Order: sequence, then structure tokens, then C-alpha cells
Amino acid sequence: MKVPAESKPSSFEAIFAAYAVVATFALGYGYWRLATRQNEQDAKIEQQRQEQQAAVTRLQREADDKRATDDLEIQVISLASPHLSKLRESGREAATSQRIVSAAAELLSSKGRPALAQMAEKIRVETAPITRSGTRTAVEEPVASMSPQAWLVLLATLPGEDLKLAEEVATEKLRAAKDLGTVSTVSIYKTRLKGRYVVVLGDPVGRSAALVAAAEARRNKLSADAFAEPDGGWELIGTAPFPTETRSASSN
Repeated sequence: MKVPAESKPSSFEAIFAAYAVVATFALGYGYWRLATRQNEQDAKIEQQRQEQQAAVTRLQREADDKRATDDLEIQVISLASPHLSKLRESGREAATSQRIVSAAAELLSSKGRPALAQMAEKIRVETAPITRSGTRTAVEEPVASMSPQAWLVLLATLPGEDLKLAEEVATEKLRAAKDLGTVSTVSIYKTRLKGRYVVVLGDPVGRSAALVAAAEARRNKLSADAFAEPDGGWELIGTAPFPTETRSASSN
């Protein structure tokens, strides 16, 4: 029995069917590759986000630890400071004060803060008996070498190319300090390495005094990010208040 001619697929239909199969496979494979690349890219982006989040968290934790250590140092020095004057005395009460200062200095030294230990040692050296055979010179030289480094209390850090902005911020900080009843100076320094302007509260002081002043500035909301930093030989630009644009325009 013969098969009808119209039931046999033509060569064109066979080629078209094969092309449709190949095209469908190619489209499916292309879509799979695109989805795979998109998933890989999403995974990389998520990994980068997690790494950045971890870095930010680590920096925040380090900053919190440093601030907590600063607060601990301030509290310990505040508790030990009344006993420093008794390091020069003798007796039972003086011995108790000496033990308190030694324990406080040991605690801070274990936290990497040797300021109290150096201060106590300096007091002991200054009060040590001095003979007439030239021992005074030998004692004074270590004391001179232990002179504390000057520290500054930073209220703000600003770009080094915008002095007018730094002057406005310094003038505003001085106004806020006066409103709080704080009689102090506010100055602008320029750093050496990065060439930035920094707004500084007060004059250069010792490390302990700078830490206390920075903590008070944060507590009084004069600057939420106030911190103490050693004076790196920065250039003093000027002291607030500075003339504003309005004043200069009216004077012209």
C-alpha cells in the first residue's frame, strides 16, 4: 500500500524542524549562560558587600575600643590624681596613696597608656635626694628627656584647599564654646603630611589634659568626634573669630 505523498515531510520541512531544534537549544543555552553569569556577578557583589561591611565593623569596633580605653584612662587618672601629691610624703597614708597610684599606673600601662606611670616616675625623680657631688645634673637630664609631648584637641578635619570653610567652622565652634560657658580659644592648624586644615580647641597641652578636654567636648556636644592627637609640628594658621563674607562685603 502506498503512503500518500502529502504525508511525507519535504526536505524543507525537515531542515526547518532541525533549525528550530538547534535554535531552541541555542536560546536555552544562552539563557542558562546569562543566568549563570548573573548569579556569579551577584555572588561577587554580595561577597564584596560583606567584606566592606566587615571592614567597617572592624574599624568601628577599633574606634569604640580606643574611645573606651580613653574614657578608662580619664577615669583612672581622675581617681589617682589626688594621691599624686602624697608620693613625696611618708607614713601610712602616703604608703596607701603610693600603692593606689602604682596599681592605677600598672593598669593603664597594660592598656598601652603609660602616661600615669611616667608622671609618677617623674614626681619620684624630682623628689629624690640630690647630693652635692654633681648628682643634680645626672638627675635633671632624664627629667628633661621625659618632657611630655604637646597634644591638641581636634574638633574637625577639613580639606586643605578650602580655608574659608575652615574659618567658618572654627568661628562657629568658638561661638558654641562660649554658649556653653567655656572660655577657650579655637584655632586652625594645617597638617604636614596630608595638608588638611584642623580646627583645634584650646592650646597645646599634655596628653592626659587633652584626653579630658576631648571627652568634655564630646559630652557637651561641642563636637561628637572630638579626639586628642599629638602635635606633629603643624602650622598655626590663625585663631577664631575670623571675618565672614558678610563682614568683608560691608566693609568694602
